[in-house]
Amino acid sequence: MKTDKNKINKIIDLGENSPLPRPISPRECKCGCGYTFQPGRIDQVYLNKQHANFGYNHNTRKTKHSNRKKVEKMLCNNDSILEKYFKAHRQENCATCFLDALKADGFDLSYFTGTDERDGKKYFCVYNYKFRLYVSDKIKLIEISK
Repeated sequence: MKTDKNKINKIIDLGENSPLPRPISPRECKCGCGYTFQPGRIDQVYLNKQHANFGYNHNTRKTKHSNRKKVEKMLCNNDSILEKYFKAHRQENCATCFLDALKADGFDLSYFTGTDERDGKKYFCVYNYKFRLYVSDKIKLIEISK
């Protein structure tokens, strides 16, 4: 069986003016050089290895776990404030002071690691200290224990 070459050429359409099909669209190099290139792979973001090295060493890196770092910073801040007031107002095993004073130092009630309930009282835990909120004579107080 002989195949007709004209039929094959019509099917493939090897015209000189038609562009070759590219499944991946051209993209700009991520290093910031401004060059546009045709990637060979779907995950290729740099023109070549030199541009990848330049982009790695000169561009700003993506911060990992930014929310976690923010939360840990606030927890450490709360713990240090509780330590400061515990040492200053200590009476036996606990310290009692005004909640407004702690808030003025930067204490944030929304950051704690867990809760503990003893004798019908709810304690909030931070790294090294526990605290309990209560109201006495319309004044908000905080009881700090270690």
